[in-house]
Amino acid sequence: MPVFSYTALKAGKDIINGKVEALSLKEAREALRGLNLIPTKIKEEKTSKDKAETKKKSTEKKDKVKSLSIREKIDFTNSLSVLSKTGISLVEALFFIELNAGSKKVALLSAELRRLLLSGASFSEAILNMPEVFDQVYAGIVRAGEESGELDTTLERLVFLLNKQEKLKSKVIGTLIYPCFIVLLAIFVSTVMITFVFPAFKETYAQSGRNLPWITQFFMDSGVFLRKYWFVIPLMFASVIYSIYFLFTWPTSRKFIDKYVLDIPIVSMFIKYAYLSNFVSILKVSFDAGIPLVDGILLANKTVTNYELKKALRESASKIQHGQSLSTALRLTGFIPGIVMCMIATGEESGQLGETLYQSELYIDTQLERLIELLNKLFEPILLLVIGCIVLVLALALYLPLFQNYSNMM
Repeated sequence: MPVFSYTALKAGKDIINGKVEALSLKEAREALRGLNLIPTKIKEEKTSKDKAETKKKSTEKKDKVKSLSIREKIDFTNSLSVLSKTGISLVEALFFIELNAGSKKVALLSAELRRLLLSGASFSEAILNMPEVFDQVYAGIVRAGEESGELDTTLERLVFLLNKQEKLKSKVIGTLIYPCFIVLLAIFVSTVMITFVFPAFKETYAQSGRNLPWITQFFMDSGVFLRKYWFVIPLMFASVIYSIYFLFTWPTSRKFIDKYVLDIPIVSMFIKYAYLSNFVSILKVSFDAGIPLVDGILLANKTVTNYELKKALRESASKIQHGQSLSTALRLTGFIPGIVMCMIATGEESGQLGETLYQSELYIDTQLERLIELLNKLFEPILLLVIGCIVLVLALALYLPLFQNYSNMM
């Protein structure tokens, strides 16, 4: 029976505290009045069971999976694909993954999905219930596989797609790490030179009694300022980082960047092929899963973040809805290579679109590999040129007054 703690008035003046057993709050109040007490506060006490349930709910809420890394998502999908092929139910497969997961987040995810399945939801509905973990592409492909009765095959295709996305991401990051490191190192060395080296030559320059060249004077003043107001240095770096972040997240500036970055030679090709590689891969997987072409294009388009390319692909989906073929609609976007268009058109005519999409994917990936190698080769001389210019400017600013003094002495 529930227990209620109370605070009441006795004889209209004495305050007493106590506990009373009753089936409801109303009965507890009536019981107190039967004892000639006037209740001022009544509260049901939680039993140890109630406290345990509250703690469990709190823990579940706290431990709810917010996101998965792409590696964790690959491991989860691969395990589920392998287990589903053995013929066991999804609930059993998820329970096995929960017990043997190498990551706590994967274990929690499996437990939550299993709970949703046991409550009557389908697997695709359970996936859709976790948008912070699974994006719309993943959920859409799973739903198509479930509706076609080929969920195990669809999961295998998803593993292939996720692995490809991880490799592409690693290659892009690997390509950018070296130049970013060199640029940051150059900025750091330049800051140290301006802050500590130039001010050390102040007395040497003063002995000549001549006015310093403007470039030397500029670095001298900058060095004195930075030594006096050293806290400005981290603020400057933070401001630069925030400004870059703002430019790439503010819709107006992002649209401007996305438009004109496609006019830069080689870089534009790299961006187009990188997006196209992912786009064609998703389109092929969705096509094999039985998703209509228009829905497949719209699904694949969700992974494109460049405004110009995204707009062009969205328009191509609209053209297909109005009766145009896939090859014609994609050709009008203006960024699909001609040979890819030829393969897709051939696949449409022969009824082998899935196979030609696969061949197109291989061709695009090969071209992307070559572009990455080319960019890596181009970065080295460009970085050497930039660093050489920085060293030249600093050296001129540092030694130009000394050369002038030497000339006067001669």
